[in-house]
Amino acid sequence: MLTYDEQEKIERLMAKDQTFQELVTAIKNDYHLTLSQISHEIRNPLTYVNSSMQWIQKMHPEVESFEFWSQMKNDLQYMRTLLDDISAFNNGDQLNFSKIDPKEFAYDLKDTLLPELIRQHIPLLIKLDDAYPDFYGDPVRLKQAFINLIKNAMESITERGRITLKVFTHDKRLMIAVKDNGCGIPPEQQEEIFRPFVTHKENGTGMGLAIVQRIVSAHHGTIHLRSTVGKGTEFQVHLPLLPVSHICI
Repeated sequence: MLTYDEQEKIERLMAKDQTFQELVTAIKNDYHLTLSQISHEIRNPLTYVNSSMQWIQKMHPEVESFEFWSQMKNDLQYMRTLLDDISAFNNGDQLNFSKIDPKEFAYDLKDTLLPELIRQHIPLLIKLDDAYPDFYGDPVRLKQAFINLIKNAMESITERGRITLKVFTHDKRLMIAVKDNGCGIPPEQQEEIFRPFVTHKENGTGMGLAIVQRIVSAHHGTIHLRSTVGKGTEFQVHLPLLPVSHICI
């Protein structure tokens, strides 16, 4: 996966050379198509296997007592989740821009996650500016990214803890930060957490943070990590406040 500096270098070259821009675009389109085709070809037989297992269980209820039956169903569910994450990663840079109210965006995130926050007894504090300049982005993709970040924060909290969502402007950019006081991320893991399929969770797919970075990069933004083991983690996302004329809506 390209680093942010490598992506910036490619974008500068694309801006200078029309032929290079067309070549990179063609490569990206081919990559998206190939990954979509692979996912499709895997998803179809997976659906057939799942249907067959449901039929077997209906015709032979005693199979539920088989030692590995539940594990087989869990493995199928994991594969479906993995395919969904691959699809989200593949489409993470395909955006539909519209005007977003940062305050409404923050409270909508909280409302979406409120049942799970209540279940785990984790307060989500929201810190906002009094007013914001016009901001444009893809509300669906950005919500997907920040739900990932907040869920990561929830998973890092093992005892009493809290999560803070901060939204404010700085240096012509909108900064949205998710901070927790959970277990923190060891330094040796911080270098690779944005890489696809890298995970240190027992049941993780390793795609969550890769999806987040892809969505942020597609918005010409950056994401920064600050974490201390035993004290907590903060992800800061910086998004440009682009004028309407610079955005394809």
